[in-house]
Amino acid sequence: MIKQIIGTTAVIATWVVPSIAMAQVSAIKLSHTIQLQPDSERLHPPVVSQVEIHPTGKLMAVAGDDHFVRIMEVATGRVIVTLKEHTDWVRAAQFSPNGKLLATAGNDRQVLLWDVQENIQLRSGSEFPSVITAVDFNHDGTQLAVVGFGESVVVYDANTGKKVHQWKTAGNDLRAVAFSPDGKLVAAAGRTGVIRVWDAVSGTQVKDIRAHNERIHGLAFSDDGAQIISGSEDRKLTVHNVNTGQELASMPTGDAKVFSVSLVQPRVIATGGSDNEVHLWSLDTYEEIDRLTGHDGTVSTLAAQGQTMVSSGFDTTIRVWDLGNSRQNPPPVLTVPVSRFSN
Repeated sequence: MIKQIIGTTAVIATWVVPSIAMAQVSAIKLSHTIQLQPDSERLHPPVVSQVEIHPTGKLMAVAGDDHFVRIMEVATGRVIVTLKEHTDWVRAAQFSPNGKLLATAGNDRQVLLWDVQENIQLRSGSEFPSVITAVDFNHDGTQLAVVGFGESVVVYDANTGKKVHQWKTAGNDLRAVAFSPDGKLVAAAGRTGVIRVWDAVSGTQVKDIRAHNERIHGLAFSDDGAQIISGSEDRKLTVHNVNTGQELASMPTGDAKVFSVSLVQPRVIATGGSDNEVHLWSLDTYEEIDRLTGHDGTVSTLAAQGQTMVSSGFDTTIRVWDLGNSRQNPPPVLTVPVSRFSN
């Protein structure tokens, strides 16, 4: 798959957004903001469904409603390659833990697996029963869990593309799926507000956790796998014990419906939602510890790698945050070349 690269230009505006310290004081600063540009066939930049950072921390995959997946440099915003093989809205993208594979999926019901180094599409899974909303690799990248608007959770062998498991949930319209850190459990959730958990090896259903009263959009396990965290349209972030299903905390998110949940540090959860802000929560005190402003649209996706976190969503910008321990003066505005693959 060889294509000619042509150049365009994108502007990266950079400034620091003051954080609002809550129970604790964190030292998060905005590194830079990347304004996505529309494709030549569109009038508007893409709404971003998913941003995922490569395990090296240097690249990120950006998926959106323009049917494309952009592989971009985190530090500069330069587009390395644009993957254009999807035929509809791309809602999900994730790198395997070893960084060798990228899985992408969305409204066209296809799971595409890519060789990251060669930008080659390796295989397409058989057509999924519904629009796909979320995917997740297990701890060693050998399996990929997939969910969508239907009631099915499917686990594929990432090497062969063959189906390993297929389960049904308590209802349809699933929006989140997650493997536990050790790969032994799979959790999925959506419209019903119930988190259903399975044994990833045997395929046995382990338990149902009634976590919310409305649709769940985000799931994350704690770093030790002992807790599962969920965010919902009911404007709550909940934490449950994985083994017992017991609720450990229920944290109100104010006016924000929660659309994204991400473990950004070992004991810190980040959420994004309809209030256009990123909130950070301690898994030790179950309190909000920081609030990051600047987006002017719903924050629908969050990801973190090392000392870097990215946020994006409806406002068509990507904000890159430094999770380090020092604040610096705002760097200058940068203009960088952006490349994309021609058709």
